[in-house]
Amino acid sequence: MIRSLLVVAAALLASPTAAQTFPDRPIKLVVSSAAGGGADLLVRFIAAKMQPLAGQPVVVENKPGANGNIANDYVANAKPDGYTVLFAASSAIIANRYVMKDVTYDAMKDFEPVGSVFRVGMVLTVPPNSPYKTVADLVSALKTKQSKILYGVPTTSVLGGSALFKIATGTNGEAVNYKSMLDASRDVSSGDIDYSFLDTTLGVAQERAGRLKVLAATTPTRLEAAPNVPTMKEAGIKDYEYINFWGVWLPAKTPSAIAQRLNGWLGEVIKSPEGKKFIADNAGEIWLSTPQELRAQMIEHDKLWQRIVKDSGITPQ
Repeated sequence: MIRSLLVVAAALLASPTAAQTFPDRPIKLVVSSAAGGGADLLVRFIAAKMQPLAGQPVVVENKPGANGNIANDYVANAKPDGYTVLFAASSAIIANRYVMKDVTYDAMKDFEPVGSVFRVGMVLTVPPNSPYKTVADLVSALKTKQSKILYGVPTTSVLGGSALFKIATGTNGEAVNYKSMLDASRDVSSGDIDYSFLDTTLGVAQERAGRLKVLAATTPTRLEAAPNVPTMKEAGIKDYEYINFWGVWLPAKTPSAIAQRLNGWLGEVIKSPEGKKFIADNAGEIWLSTPQELRAQMIEHDKLWQRIVKDSGITPQ
């Protein structure tokens, strides 16, 4: 009730005149990734390219932790004036209510969609010196000593990918929770855990640096940035496909004119030659949408998570 009153009061302050003059001060792009993580690299690229279009500084604010819940809650409670913008994965903003008990926001009611930006799959990673050279090797080991095999769960999106993997292979292991994907990737690299799904941006970059090995991608086709990596289907996991989209949201009640303006800037950044190259180099696929299309995508992703929860038995923690 208190949140609703605050949102309404803030919305009244965000007058049509304010929308017409937007922006007249710096814009914050909030991301749940730690500095240096895959999402952080992408949002910093977007911020840098958006700044000349906005005519104001566009700064990145990292708020990692709680599977993105800290960043999401921060933006949901921000003033709806366009100056606090959330850059998040669909799994984090949609699925948290299925996996966390203390989610304080409603994704469908507390955010104003701006647009999706790109789609990105995940990669299954192991230490560079792992005895598991293929997905089949890992599955075989899981079936014989699964209680002794550790896997990382740094985000809600990884939780979903891991759950689908366990459903598809009939295996299990011992989950190790992390604050960020970067933290999980470090423990994969050191061999402290046996495997982890990571987003393709971070996973491919870490393999290029020799810090870990990628066994397969969850995308329907091979990654342009890593053409030698098989898909999960090619690796023998039938019907396994898992893709998240990244999008941009504002606090609810933000004037639609501001959402449309931000959407236009995003489109210019991502469709530019530099934007196309950056997304491709970082193992993503451009997937731009309108605010209305993003809301429809949110509904479809919610249905996916309903299936994941039903088939895997995930309960809120």
